[in-house]
Amino acid sequence: MKMQESAGHHGITNINRRFIIFVFAFLLFSPDVHTEVWGDEKDDIKKQMQELRQQMESMQKKLEELEEKNRILEEETKKQKEGKEIEKAISEAAPPPPPGGGLRGLVQSLNPDISVIGTFAAAYFTTDNPISHAENDPQNTGINLQEIEVGFQAAVDPYFRLDSFFSFLRNEVEVEELYATTLSLPLNTQIRTGIMRSKFGRINLQHREVQDFVTLPLPVTSFLAEHLNPTGVEFNFLLPLPWFSELSASVNSSNGLETPTFAPSPDANNLGLLLYIAHLSNFFELSDALSLSLGGSFATGSNGTSSTNRSNLYGADLFLKYRPLKYSSSYQEVWLQSEFMYRQAETPEPEGNFNDWGGYVQAIYRFAKRWNTGVRFDFVNTNNNSFVPPPGEEGLFPARKELNYAAMLTFNPSEFSRIRLQYEFDDPSFRSNYSAVFLQFEYSIGAHGAHPF
Repeated sequence: MKMQESAGHHGITNINRRFIIFVFAFLLFSPDVHTEVWGDEKDDIKKQMQELRQQMESMQKKLEELEEKNRILEEETKKQKEGKEIEKAISEAAPPPPPGGGLRGLVQSLNPDISVIGTFAAAYFTTDNPISHAENDPQNTGINLQEIEVGFQAAVDPYFRLDSFFSFLRNEVEVEELYATTLSLPLNTQIRTGIMRSKFGRINLQHREVQDFVTLPLPVTSFLAEHLNPTGVEFNFLLPLPWFSELSASVNSSNGLETPTFAPSPDANNLGLLLYIAHLSNFFELSDALSLSLGGSFATGSNGTSSTNRSNLYGADLFLKYRPLKYSSSYQEVWLQSEFMYRQAETPEPEGNFNDWGGYVQAIYRFAKRWNTGVRFDFVNTNNNSFVPPPGEEGLFPARKELNYAAMLTFNPSEFSRIRLQYEFDDPSFRSNYSAVFLQFEYSIGAHGAHPF
């Protein structure tokens, strides 16, 4: 502040000195003045002196204005300095703010992104006892609640993100997913831990509201059930290849799983019978209009039939999307999705190993901004029709051959609602075939982020 005041006064003193020197120089060296003095033209000299006097008065007035402005500026600077000193004293005396940025961080931590999605389906079956393939598929003729999903998602801190999804039915609640994801690990590495849909194939990662049909395909319901979502730790790596390639590996527990392939081992201390899952995903941009994704999956773990028996599940998935650039303004696009699964299961003697397989292929055509249509064919098959499960395990590894055909038409009024009409024909080898018609309604509110798929 002292330096500023000294500089201000020094600047004003310099202006006064320069002005006086300028006046004397003007009087002594001005040709007009010199001539007029020696010519005894006193009137002109008086006139010029009067003009100089007026100029000096004007300059003096301006100097006074500058001095006043300088004084005001010094007072404002002094007040700002005093205010900063007061703020500093208050901040030093106050307790440290809570983690996450004080009150704002606290409010944010208590206010995650919340979403609610309701999925309902009116159904009509041509048989009195349709096959129940998946838990959330329509079960009988009438209005069926497929799922009410409630999600909470937010960043925990700069290092972790938490995503949680709860599935509500009429009489039960399920923790569908609740996992943390790392945000800042080096070497293109990411870790997820908690209850999560495993990276096995494609459709297992898709929640109901982002799937393309009302019902799940047969191989998914036969080998994974409604979904494969164990509790575990998953490691993801981006491989250093010219294209996008991700390798995922996880170690999981089978406790609480509702799947026909894996179950907890009676030998709880056998680490080899935990559930291990691996997936390799590759993405190729073939052209500006065509992209391709190829993946392979493997899962192995106890199937619960004994302390040594295990199941191995293999999978391959494909996704092809074509969107011609010349039709980009009309939202026209076509995508093809397919998965194949093969299962090997060790069963109690005398049956030995049990093998079955299945697959599906579906094609979707989006012909307008809000409309799409598609068809799907899926099947499961087994080479062991003589297998008779032991008492109490009739639902484990059921022997059957079954075909299913489906066609659908979907209207999306907005990104928050959907209406879907679907026809399905089921042709099992162990009973008579039947048809079904579904009319599905879906509504969502809240900030619901996109699910990975």
